[in-house]
Amino acid sequence: MSWLILIVLILQAAFYWVVKPVIIFATPILELRGLGLIALLLSIWAFSKDSGSKFSD
Repeated sequence: MSWLILIVLILQAAFYWVVKPVIIFATPILELRGLGLIALLLSIWAFSKDSGSKFSD
């Protein structure tokens, strides 16, 4: 029985070690930490106007 517990603990630790980079990368995205910066950049892009463009009216 103790070997079974040991195997389960080793598998959990190995799985966490493999998935840890994904957790670190996905946490800010899922928590929407950069939403303000993204909204600011999108609003600057949306309201900016290129005066030298031949497509402008």
